[in-house]
Amino acid sequence: MTESGPDGEQDFPDVRTSARTALLVTIGLAAIYGLLFSIFGSAHRTSSIDLIASLGLGAALLLLSYIDLRTGLLLDILTWPLVALGLGYAAHQGSLAWALSGAVVGYVLVAGLALIWRQTRGYEGIGLGDAKLLTAGGAWVGITGLPVILLIASGTGLLMALTVSQKSRSEGDRVAIVFGPNLALGIWVVWCTGMFMVS
Repeated sequence: MTESGPDGEQDFPDVRTSARTALLVTIGLAAIYGLLFSIFGSAHRTSSIDLIASLGLGAALLLLSYIDLRTGLLLDILTWPLVALGLGYAAHQGSLAWALSGAVVGYVLVAGLALIWRQTRGYEGIGLGDAKLLTAGGAWVGITGLPVILLIASGTGLLMALTVSQKSRSEGDRVAIVFGPNLALGIWVVWCTGMFMVS
């Protein structure tokens, strides 16, 4: 979700988790991020600018994941600057067009899917905060990294949804999960491995 549009927010099931759960999940994600960077990223991200960019990107993705887990929101005040920083990094690397195309396509994919979902199901299923986070992902890793991000996010999201659906729930409740941490993990995997990136 995104913090704007209160009418849209009312259509979403409550996906918030407790502070303890959110903190534990974020700590687990931080450990995974560190492991991925030490195995893959350290071979691809060796310059000072790469290391600084990696630190900033990883910290922002973890913060967004925690906030999404706690509130069900991906705040514009964090996602849009992350987009701008990704484009700035790409400009420094000489791949601005690649990053711009990734950002635009990332937004259109998720926002379009959200619109189709709402038109066919009659309720919100995907928040525009997710669209903005994938926009940031496209800005950081380029257009060809988007399928891998979505594959990882969808796979881990499916596992989360299956786990949530096993819990006892009253008939008629919709299974809902936060998707931001899954997108963030996908972005981080592509960033660390350098898959499909142009630099």
